[in-house]
Amino acid sequence: MTIQDNFRTAMRNYIYSVSVMSMMDTDGTPYAITVSSVTSISMEPPSLLVCINKSARVHDSIKEGSDLCINLLTKDQEEISNTCSSESQFDKRFDDKNWNMQNIPYLENAQANIFCKVDKLISYHTHSIVIAHVLDASSKESMNTLVYANGKYA
Repeated sequence: MTIQDNFRTAMRNYIYSVSVMSMMDTDGTPYAITVSSVTSISMEPPSLLVCINKSARVHDSIKEGSDLCINLLTKDQEEISNTCSSESQFDKRFDDKNWNMQNIPYLENAQANIFCKVDKLISYHTHSIVIAHVLDASSKESMNTLVYANGKYA
């Protein structure tokens, strides 16, 4: 086995919360992509990072100063996660009735919504690390977060 195979196997042991990053590009095209690599950075200033593959359709629309939302999904939102991670379903990503499409698109029924402005982009091989300043956040009182581990929803 290669180091990549061993690393992939080791990383499958991590439990990830599942989120959808959503945004509108400068010409008004909405984007949504399933992401598991979302990490808080600090509270002063409130900030997070998310990693986006350079081959993702949304990648080139992400610029410093762009607005985006991290929508933390609930356990009953597996279908949205699957749709937003499938290139063949790209045109169906906003079919769910719970999308609020005013300004920054966001899922009104998500576990949490974290509204951000992109502060910095760092290129790292196949991905870009997006560092974002948190502008606002809201969350449901009870926790019902969709998680992913070992190649499946847990």
